[in-house]
Amino acid sequence: MAQEAIEALLRQKIGLDANSIGSRTIARAVEQRQIACGLPDRAAYLHHLQTVARELEELIETVVVPETWFFRDTEPFVYLNQYVRSEWLKANFSILRVLSVPCSTGEEPYSIAMTLLDSGLNPTQFCIDAVDVSKRALLKAKQGIYSQRAFRGGGDRAGAKGRYFEQVADSYQVKPFVRDTVKFIQGNLLNPGFLAGGKYQVIFCRNLLIYLDGAARNQGMQALDRALAPGGLFFVGAAETGQIPTNYTPIRHPIAFAYRKGDNVSWNGNGRVPNVLPKVTRAITTPDSPFQAPPTIRAVLSPPPPQQLEIAKQLADRGQLIEAAKLGELYLSANRTHAEAYVLLGEIYQGLDRIEQAEQSFSKAIYLNPHAINALIGLALLKEQRGDFLGAEILRQRVQRLLKIQNKGSNNGSSDVE
Repeated sequence: MAQEAIEALLRQKIGLDANSIGSRTIARAVEQRQIACGLPDRAAYLHHLQTVARELEELIETVVVPETWFFRDTEPFVYLNQYVRSEWLKANFSILRVLSVPCSTGEEPYSIAMTLLDSGLNPTQFCIDAVDVSKRALLKAKQGIYSQRAFRGGGDRAGAKGRYFEQVADSYQVKPFVRDTVKFIQGNLLNPGFLAGGKYQVIFCRNLLIYLDGAARNQGMQALDRALAPGGLFFVGAAETGQIPTNYTPIRHPIAFAYRKGDNVSWNGNGRVPNVLPKVTRAITTPDSPFQAPPTIRAVLSPPPPQQLEIAKQLADRGQLIEAAKLGELYLSANRTHAEAYVLLGEIYQGLDRIEQAEQSFSKAIYLNPHAINALIGLALLKEQRGDFLGAEILRQRVQRLLKIQNKGSNNGSSDVE
């Protein structure tokens, strides 16, 4: 089957576990690329994917959709600031080396840079390597220009926007002295020899391991362990705390999800990195966690409105679709014109086989935002499934026109990435 073969190619190239994001998500990305290439069906696209090397990179760009913002989760950066003030500055005169992987569109490494500057370090006392597989994301990161949306959820911590950004029209650009502290690199954690050139005292690797299959997760963790200096800090995502090797000690700072590597100890690959992740991780059960997803609906509905949509996404990624649907519905009850929320709810309903509700959600998203490509693709797939091939083709033509417009825009703004 073409879909299974495509998922196998993604697993081989970037270690992606299809179950972590759902086959439907991959199918939508494949549909988008199939339309962009002007190919008639999945079999033709699979052949194209196998014979044109560049196309696999394009598919990966489509599958790996960045979703981040400045100072995401807050507490990892609070603890990093405390660590530098209470430990690093008192005991070290060398340069603090930090790794951010995957760095996406740059919000995380720039947040690290601003945190280090706030902690008392000057730009010559630290360096940050920021790595991602997506060239498109890195181009945006190097430009350092962001909309107001990048500052949601506490993203303007301690007035960072006023001190470290310059307003450019209706956007904000990271000031040059901050951008200069970050080196952006296109790379793949699973490539042999990755991160072979030196040790880091701090590594941020948040929300990557959960998307890898067992073998890739083990390989990636070994690469990160080799790159982290003894006694170094390792920050992970809320859902990844069950994957940390036994030679790492958890930091007692709520919601930071930080660990310290043992002195003069390296992980041999036999520690605790499970091949199958639990549906609900230990981090999720932490009472103060802003990303907790307890099994009961009552607990899931407790987050404040700004966090509801983000948590709904995380629940959907973990396969907890009923809880995700409840939270998405609650969010939309107070935010009825949020197109992105309707897209997410449509995808969740699709996963629950609530086809009529999925169609309604996608249609509302398209009404609110006629350029909502994921909604157009989702609705096209649903129409095709129930035999409305003409309706599906009309939607695909709309997607094709939108993709051409997007490609023209990205080609006009392209530049080289280190």
